Amino acid sequence: MWSDPLIIFGGAFAAALVAGSTGFAFAIIGMAIWLHIMPPTRAVPLVVICSITLNLVLVWRLWGAVQMERLKPFLFGALVGVPLGIAALQKLDATAIRVFVGALVILYSVVMMRRTHMPVLKLAGRTGTALDGLVGMLGGFMGGATSLNGLFPTLWSGLRGWDKREQRGVFQPYILVVHLYTLLWLGGVGNITRQTFSDLLLCLPALAAGGYVGFRYFHRISDQTFRKLILILFLVSGVILCL
Repeated sequence: MWSDPLIIFGGAFAAALVAGSTGFAFAIIGMAIWLHIMPPTRAVPLVVICSITLNLVLVWRLWGAVQMERLKPFLFGALVGVPLGIAALQKLDATAIRVFVGALVILYSVVMMRRTHMPVLKLAGRTGTALDGLVGMLGGFMGGATSLNGLFPTLWSGLRGWDKREQRGVFQPYILVVHLYTLLWLGGVGNITRQTFSDLLLCLPALAAGGYVGFRYFHRISDQTFRKLILILFLVSGVILCL
């Protein structure tokens, strides 16, 4: 359809706008928009490549906040989760994944709206490391199946009681590394095609523009206001997908 290129461009811009301001949620916005015009096997590799491009810049800007010892359990968990998620991607139909993603977006929005009341888990030693690894595995599974690898690590980082910069020092590089790992697996099963690169050409200018505007808004409006706008957008997108 003639409108498909506009939807691809608009989805990339909206996702980059949000990710440029918050450091995450590119996959949530991108999938919520692109799954209306393309199957998951086409949308997932596109989201992965676009997110890698954007996150390379974001991780570079936050490199001082990255603590490798804290990050390692998440990455080791993802080594197991990503192949399992990709196997699920080959077997689930488009409608099932679309509804599943929509429900996750709604759940994410509701949880984040209540985040100020969420408890802080004081975990230490092997218990904390093991649970971090489990969350990393769940994130990897989601990344392989839907490209939403940052959802669980982002929520979990908030529960761990880390400050904003410490949280981004975990989930920002996690998203980047797991996307790269997922990309290798997708290439191995033939999901990356000429269509993927054709879609990417439409997305590149949108990524640059959306990321730039996102950074500008991040510095000009309050975190509270922008956070509310993002959550409203998540909720609306999730409801539309489920319907």
